[in-house]
Amino acid sequence: MSKFFSRFHKRFVEGPGGLAELMPIAIPMFFSSMFDMLMMFIDRLFLSRVGIVHQAAAMSGGTASWMVTSFFVGIVGYSSALIAQYHGAGQKHNCIRIVNQALLLSTFFYPLILLTDYIVMLTPVFSGHSPEESILEIRYFWYMAGGSILALLRFTFGSFFSGIGKTKAIMLGNFAALFVNIFANWVLIFGHLGFPALGLDGAALGTILSALSATLILAITYLRTKRTSAWHDNNPHGFDREKMLKLLRYGLPQGGENVLGMIGFVFLVSAFHSYGNDVATATTICFNWDSCSFHPVLGIQVGVTTLVGRYMGQENPKLALRAAHSGFFAALFYTGCMLLLFLVFTHQLVHLFSPDSAGLDYTGVRQYAIPMLRLCGLYLMTDAIMIISGGVLRGAGDTFWSMIIHLTNSIIMSGIVVFCVRKLEMQPLQVWFYFVIMGMLSSSTLFTRYLMGRWQKLRIIAASKA
Repeated sequence: MSKFFSRFHKRFVEGPGGLAELMPIAIPMFFSSMFDMLMMFIDRLFLSRVGIVHQAAAMSGGTASWMVTSFFVGIVGYSSALIAQYHGAGQKHNCIRIVNQALLLSTFFYPLILLTDYIVMLTPVFSGHSPEESILEIRYFWYMAGGSILALLRFTFGSFFSGIGKTKAIMLGNFAALFVNIFANWVLIFGHLGFPALGLDGAALGTILSALSATLILAITYLRTKRTSAWHDNNPHGFDREKMLKLLRYGLPQGGENVLGMIGFVFLVSAFHSYGNDVATATTICFNWDSCSFHPVLGIQVGVTTLVGRYMGQENPKLALRAAHSGFFAALFYTGCMLLLFLVFTHQLVHLFSPDSAGLDYTGVRQYAIPMLRLCGLYLMTDAIMIISGGVLRGAGDTFWSMIIHLTNSIIMSGIVVFCVRKLEMQPLQVWFYFVIMGMLSSSTLFTRYLMGRWQKLRIIAASKA
């Protein structure tokens, strides 16, 4: 047994690219993602005490708003991979220049987001939903649209710290945001400390206040860091054409990947919500718990992207490959634990969002949510493989084909689900089963791209001068 652990430690843990190097970067991001997930989780948990449709409206309205914002966030967020490569190549001044280009883009993107949101609201994005839910969805949508500038700035400053591997700053910012979110929701949703009970509006305002707190913490920490001599740049605030074009070249496919995935998800959510309030709420409960698996693995993905970017910047693809293996191991271990949780404690997980004590009738919700949540467990580990594969490709700069794969998967999955719901008029659980199976199959496509190994030959900063 000791020989097994010794062999395991040597192969997976110690040395560059191993778990010992990955986890100090990934663990703070793991908890940061957990804090992000908990903010959404608590929003919907509190709203489940307000009304049956409120938590469903928050999910669908917030998802529709994020569908637009995710494209622009994806572009500025790619600064993380570029910073990782420049940092690995020892070009710290270029890390600062990438952040500056992302800040310029953020100020330019905000009015574009609001304009796009207005256009989206002219489409039947919430068609087929109950009138009560549609009204709530639109209100929540506009709250999130107004706060989208915070998402842009938060991802920009956060990308600097994730790119250089100092992810504790992000974790502290997200922890503060979680605290603000819980307190603000308690005060504003239910009307404590002399404030009126605002319900869904209170949840939206609490989310915006929490995002503001995280953004301020990251901005202040970044400004303090870049003033040190190690990060000195002779052109700290100016426009850098080369860096801007590089950020747009690799960031646009990532933004496209984000928005295409979100468009498909919005269609999926909308299709299930058309079955009525019970299925809409059951779907929301399932995705609430799914986020407990999805978001922490995103934290591990950030660590993988950072190390892959760092070693590709050093032109050492072998260590980048080892970092990828470490990421797969960590993500599969975590999602394996979540799979057991989903299968063993299904009833308890569903009942948390459908409480008898709230004085509301959740009987119809539970009859759908319990089997749907069990089926969710089937794709947790394949989803982890897809997420880590995406992180590896992103760190190496293979963003175009990643976007094409996501586009294809999104069209096929959302198209089949909408067809089954609207044309074949299948029962909700039947459609959910097909959705889960398609999710498992689609994960293999991005993993195949990773296995092809072409990402190891990419050099996105080879022409840059130190």
